[in-house]
Amino acid sequence: MAKRKEDNFFSPENAKRPRHEDLEDFDEDDDEDECTPFINGTSTLTSAEVGIIESIQLRNFMCHSMLGPFKFGSNVNFVVGNNGSGKSAVLTALIVGLGGKAIATNRGSSLKGFVKDGQNSADISITLRNRGDDAYKANVYGNSIIVQQHISMDGSRSYKLKSATGTVISTKKEELIAILDHFNIQVDNPVSVLTQEMSKQFLQSKNEGDKYKFFMKATQLEQMKEDYSYIMETKERTKEQITQGEERLIELKRQCLEKEERFQMIAGLSTMKTDLEHLKHEMAWAVVNEIEKQLNAVRDNVKIGEDRAARLDRKMEEQQVIRFFFNTDLVG
Repeated sequence: MAKRKEDNFFSPENAKRPRHEDLEDFDEDDDEDECTPFINGTSTLTSAEVGIIESIQLRNFMCHSMLGPFKFGSNVNFVVGNNGSGKSAVLTALIVGLGGKAIATNRGSSLKGFVKDGQNSADISITLRNRGDDAYKANVYGNSIIVQQHISMDGSRSYKLKSATGTVISTKKEELIAILDHFNIQVDNPVSVLTQEMSKQFLQSKNEGDKYKFFMKATQLEQMKEDYSYIMETKERTKEQITQGEERLIELKRQCLEKEERFQMIAGLSTMKTDLEHLKHEMAWAVVNEIEKQLNAVRDNVKIGEDRAARLDRKMEEQQVIRFFFNTDLVG
């Protein structure tokens, strides 16, 4: 058999301890465990562009105060080390850090069990490669996606999805699920991630049903079956929502017609109000005109009376003059 050209293999004799400073979100003062697994990230093979785990770092995870950061190669990576050096911790952290359940790790049933004794929380940081034409939101995340998970003592966890520059893009698990679906990463697939316990169960199991379940998971048929069931359920819910929406649309159209009729009535009422104001003004001026007519008639009557009085005054004066001359003639 020909000798393998190059594998990513690291041993204590040809590797240096990874530096803590490579991940700025973790404290630099934490002590690294005495035994650390070693990883070589070099390869002459063609490098994949998306979905590759570039590095991982753990803090207060399981029995390790600080582990990593480990830089992974683009192809095959071997993690070696003494018992307790953190080999299983790295694999467990990959499962948990990418959203897997605690039970999927075969290391516990609750996330709080992964917090180191005496500590209040644990942190996992995983960097995924995000390059090329198949990159996920390349204009948002850049060439790398940093997945950070914070696990509390009560078993709750929170996410921070960061860009290559360290900017927080999202804190929602839905975004992480979308990223994993885009990269086709399945942490619960035994072919993708095969734990020691799962390999033992597979090798020792004589139950054909268990092997069939393993086959369904490994070929992603189980995932496709679940996706199909979810799609069918979503389809039925969507149909129901469409039916309800159509019924609601009919009701809304009816209400719209009623509103339009009311609007037309209100518009007509506004016109009637305007006409009423005009009529009020006209009526006011009509009253003024009528009073002016009456006043003019009174004025005319007054003038006529004044003219009569003037004539009578002249006649009286004439009579007085005549009477004066008459009396004078009688005396003379």
